[in-house]
Amino acid sequence: MNRLVYFAFFLGMLFLPQGLTAQNLKNRIQPGKIYNSGDSIYTPRYGFSGVIPEGWVGVLPRETEVFLLNSTSGTFGEIFIFGREKVDLNQLAESWKSGVNVSETVTLRATDPKIEGDLLYAHAEATGNYLPPKDYRAFAATRCGDACITVLVISLEQNAEMANQSALDLLKSASLSHPREVDPYEDFDWNEFLSGKLLISYEGFVGAKQETKVNLCGNGTFRAAISKKGMMKDSNPEYKGSMKGKWSVEGRNAEAILTLTFDKKGLAPFVANLKFINEELFVNGEKHFASQSGKCD
Repeated sequence: MNRLVYFAFFLGMLFLPQGLTAQNLKNRIQPGKIYNSGDSIYTPRYGFSGVIPEGWVGVLPRETEVFLLNSTSGTFGEIFIFGREKVDLNQLAESWKSGVNVSETVTLRATDPKIEGDLLYAHAEATGNYLPPKDYRAFAATRCGDACITVLVISLEQNAEMANQSALDLLKSASLSHPREVDPYEDFDWNEFLSGKLLISYEGFVGAKQETKVNLCGNGTFRAAISKKGMMKDSNPEYKGSMKGKWSVEGRNAEAILTLTFDKKGLAPFVANLKFINEELFVNGEKHFASQSGKCD
């Protein structure tokens, strides 16, 4: 099974020069997130919007560029999904028939590929050395609009028909719109994201050091345990110990300004710059976590 996973991943990398990660944060496929049957997946980069088929669960493994569906039926089955630029399906069919090298010694070759409108599909056979067991089956399909989405199915012979049909149903029911590049944090709601969250720096979790901790409650108030480590280091020395007050945030896409206004009279507000970099939150240039707060009513 491991060799089959390697073959499928390698095939995906042949067709996919760039990943499925440039999507709107609210809807896009997110690395590491589990998608269950009925959940929507979306990638503006390829204009693809589809629904996880019944009997399958999906994930985009971190540091990969191929979305993976696993069968939940108890019988082995995997569907690999990847995007590519638009291609002529007749030319692609001929390429499939000639075979795609998935390693130095193994070739995956399509048998009797068929084209129906914007859809190409075919069963496939592996030839060469170090082949998977004979009871494994392969199936591939590509549907094209302004870009193309390809699925590669690896399954046991006993459930191959079900797995292949699930992949075809996913492609046929999907919506193919015009591909577009979007800001992953387009229209991001910072107030909603921060409400009810505890902000603390990464080092506070790993090294068990006392860091500044700020609980941002949904009613607009905050409670903080302030030290000279974390987001308030090198700030006003009057920021210390247990403090409370009100918070507000103003943001645009991946960047925002967080303002803490203290109940203590005469104390200037604390202002922090927030920014997402590679899906990680930075506060005043230092990486932080935003976890669920246990200090808010």
